Amino acid sequence: MLQNNQLKLIWFFRILFFLFFFVSAFSKIYPNPNVAIHLFEKGQFIILGIPICTSTWLSRLLIALEFTISFGFVLPYFFRKITLPVSFIVLIFFTLYLCFEIFIKGKTSGNCGCFGQLIPMTPPVSLIKNLLALIPLLFILSKRKLIKDHEASVWIYIGCYCAVFLFLIILSPNVCIQKNQENIQKSQKKVSPEILPLLKEFPVITDGKKILCYFSPTCSHCMETAKTLNKIKNKTGIKKHYIVFMNESDVQTKINKFIENSKINADYKIIEFIDFPSETDPPAVLLLQNGVIKNRFYGKDAYKFERKKFIKAFENIK
Repeated sequence: MLQNNQLKLIWFFRILFFLFFFVSAFSKIYPNPNVAIHLFEKGQFIILGIPICTSTWLSRLLIALEFTISFGFVLPYFFRKITLPVSFIVLIFFTLYLCFEIFIKGKTSGNCGCFGQLIPMTPPVSLIKNLLALIPLLFILSKRKLIKDHEASVWIYIGCYCAVFLFLIILSPNVCIQKNQENIQKSQKKVSPEILPLLKEFPVITDGKKILCYFSPTCSHCMETAKTLNKIKNKTGIKKHYIVFMNESDVQTKINKFIENSKINADYKIIEFIDFPSETDPPAVLLLQNGVIKNRFYGKDAYKFERKKFIKAFENIK
């Protein structure tokens, strides 16, 4: 009787961990895979100095692993031999990484990216979440002898992982794009590095006060930001804005709809999201003075675009 109750409890925890790892993986591709995956890369890998090309592979490998682990919790194959130890190692790794961010780097605010943009979570909250998750996982580990795995080839597990990884590559194929900023001739003016690749398309962006935006044409927050910029154009005196749009499928149609709905007057350029500079997570609005970035608003956390703060920052630029 006791053993049956323990097995039922184990299955209850297995379903919870299926949801835990599945939501964690899904959140890293939600709502737009190109945007979400690159935000994950910037927040977890690139910030540590890992090269962009390496980060793009690591991100997809890790997300595929989380999806595969989630399936492993509800399938009767290799749960004891693979799913259980691998999930424990992954959870310990994430927990140690969060400890590093909190206690070494002092990062206690903002979205840690553990559940992407789906469930924004600060590093301390995420750490508590992981520590609580370790309790039932340790219980399952202690009772693993009660669990029976069905016989199957290990290649099924490996094949599942490879299939999920391939799916992510198809879903977001920008695995490694070589930046070409080295080939851009530097302007005689002293401008911010982020502006150099834009001088050809926006030749007058270095003249006086300008507003540069980094948007996704399908991002609702970007749309609201563009509408706000259009509404305050009489206060700023800026009649034309400059927008860098993220490349997406059927991007031109989406951009036309974006500009039509927001009514913003803008020159724009389309680039791959992986080539967005750091600290330009959409919606991003950069304030420029003669091509030099004076202030920036980006993302949805501490540095997000807010009308009052933006106007104050704009007026402070002399």
